[in-house]
Amino acid sequence: MDRRIVLAHDGSINADWVGRYALRMAAALPSRQLLFVHILDGSCPRGRIEAKYAAFARECAQHAIESSCLIRELEGDVLSSLLRTIPPGEQTYCLCGARIAPRGRGFLAGTVSERLLRSGLCNVMAIRVVSPGLLGCPRTLLFPLAGHPRGPRAALPFLRLLVTSVNRLHLLRVMTVNPLYFRYITAAAAKRKISVGSHYLAQAAAEIRAQIADVPLHVDRHVTLSDDWAKEILIQAGKLNAAMILLGATERSLPHRFFYGNRIEQILRATACDVGIYRTL
Repeated sequence: MDRRIVLAHDGSINADWVGRYALRMAAALPSRQLLFVHILDGSCPRGRIEAKYAAFARECAQHAIESSCLIRELEGDVLSSLLRTIPPGEQTYCLCGARIAPRGRGFLAGTVSERLLRSGLCNVMAIRVVSPGLLGCPRTLLFPLAGHPRGPRAALPFLRLLVTSVNRLHLLRVMTVNPLYFRYITAAAAKRKISVGSHYLAQAAAEIRAQIADVPLHVDRHVTLSDDWAKEILIQAGKLNAAMILLGATERSLPHRFFYGNRIEQILRATACDVGIYRTL
């Protein structure tokens, strides 16, 4: 079965911006297939959705992308309706939005996008678009790695689709230190931590280069010490002039209801560039 991109469109302008990423990723697939999905939950009239898809389909046709549309009536709630509509499995790459929710909720906490990331239905990326002028083509990508034994393997399905428009990939390993001891860490201890992080990133960079050897991509490696992982990522994104931050989500790291102290939610709230939160099968 061919891989396909699914755009879960909620009718908002933010979803239109996410659609640019969907279009660029679909163009990177051999099948060049894209499915536009909307659930009629009353937030947007059918006519407006049909008009949005018609405009989107014309743009897809200009890029030789085969697009199709599924507009479904609400059955239960939006998530359950989406789960019935989106083709399941590892060949499906679903893109959805991450935008501030009403009544002070977070960008992901309690949203349909967060629940899609948790669902295990397919590969999912929730994107917060800060710079719609990028048109889904970030030229500089910051990819923080948390030190997982799998390295960048979980990110590779989406990374392969993103790097077609990326000129420079910055790998970042933030070596965290307990805030109580950060001011007092010795030079020797700091050096040991930096060495561990450098070794990990060297292996990760080699794995990424092996998997995307056909893409002319410059890969940089950065290791820093910090007592605040989220804050350091935002600092480095500014220093490196990143157009997008790519973050992996796990069941533990997703914000769910208690989002104020969640690191992903902190980054989504304070970012000055686009952010993609991914979870793969």
